[in-house]
Amino acid sequence: MRLDISDLQLFVNVVEGGSLTQGAVRSHRAIASVSARIKEMETAVGAPLLVRDRLGVKLTEAGRALLQHSYVVLQSVQQMNDELSEYAKRITGFVKICSNSTGLVEFLPEPLAAFLASYPAANVNVEEFVNHEVVGAVADGRFDIGIANEPVDKSKVDAIALRTTRYMLVVPGTDAVAACRSIRFAQLLDREFVGLGRGTWLQGRLDAYARSLGKTLLQRVQVRNFDVICSLVSSGIGIGIVPEPVARRLARQLDFRAVELEDEWASIDFLVCVRKRSELVPHAARLVDFLAGDR
Repeated sequence: MRLDISDLQLFVNVVEGGSLTQGAVRSHRAIASVSARIKEMETAVGAPLLVRDRLGVKLTEAGRALLQHSYVVLQSVQQMNDELSEYAKRITGFVKICSNSTGLVEFLPEPLAAFLASYPAANVNVEEFVNHEVVGAVADGRFDIGIANEPVDKSKVDAIALRTTRYMLVVPGTDAVAACRSIRFAQLLDREFVGLGRGTWLQGRLDAYARSLGKTLLQRVQVRNFDVICSLVSSGIGIGIVPEPVARRLARQLDFRAVELEDEWASIDFLVCVRKRSELVPHAARLVDFLAGDR
């Protein structure tokens, strides 16, 4: 016996329609075609499935058994289709983001929340990366979107302007420098710093600048992120350099002062990086619009 899904649906359409005519309408087939297929099914089963009369069709015992099995099979197929469809939606709506710590804390939450509220079927995975690792992770396809600050190798990715901010000096509240409105980095090279670990872009930049002035940066403590820098500075351990949004946010909670750096390099551009904007899947493209303020 060989009955496929279309045979079972045809049979259900005929029974629920009450006649071959209505079954043909529901199945979008000619009556002759429906009648011929029912006869072929009866031959395959080896027993009549329907009794035909002038009022329509009635089920035989074999027909009732086939109808029950048809409902079970068709319901199972529908459930399978629904589950696979939902899986396909999740795959299409799955977006992977990598970001440096500042972008993750200061720039991502608000547009991401707005995006998820607008597209509830979307799923987003976010991971924190060191700044110089972000472009590589996007360029090789491991992540759809990256958030990083300059410098960024734009030959590897499409870069969209996100926001410009500044690095600020943070000092304990009782420090003499706390009373200054601004200061140059060169004036601080005899001080002990709380900074990021070696290998980060900012730390490398500060080390190189100190060397260009014939100095060695005194790094008293190395930590993983800017929040910890501010916390240790407020405890009087040293001074530090952090992005302005971090300093403004934590100044309300911790005892330190933020002082503007006069150096040109202290101005910093944050970018949204993608492999190719034109090739992004729909949900990733929409999220980029939210991040860039184009929604």
